[in-house]
Amino acid sequence: MIPFEDIRKVMIEGLSSAIGVPVIEIDGTGKVPKYPFLSYDFTDEGSPRGNMAITVENNKTIHTGTVVLSATFQSYAKTRLDSVNLANRARDWFETAGHRLLKDNVNVVVVDVGATTNTDVQLGTEWERRNGFEVDFRTVNIIEEEYTPIESVHVRG
Repeated sequence: MIPFEDIRKVMIEGLSSAIGVPVIEIDGTGKVPKYPFLSYDFTDEGSPRGNMAITVENNKTIHTGTVVLSATFQSYAKTRLDSVNLANRARDWFETAGHRLLKDNVNVVVVDVGATTNTDVQLGTEWERRNGFEVDFRTVNIIEEEYTPIESVHVRG
């Protein structure tokens, strides 16, 4: 199983602490904070890569395989410059301290941090200043089940 909640918690708490603004789930149920803040959304929650390795240890069958996770982040601020700076600070975190934090605490490696792009949107006469980027991660999916030996087999031919 992918420890998805552990990964999300370490990533969001670490990022929020490092940049000093709330990091909320896009389309979440909570109240939207005041500017500035970041939002995130997982766009890929565990696509497998290759075949899983199968081992038997201590009467358990263990399936181990690599999976890719992807998340998108948006900065929200009152001014365009503040939005750009916030997004770039968040990107920098994934390239440095966030990379180490995720690797050391939840066995997740940051594979790629995408470019920051402007995603401003006009709401009536006001502009919502936003900048976004994507991050790709790689981790291990481990599935454990009770080992069931084959007692007998009927072979034909």
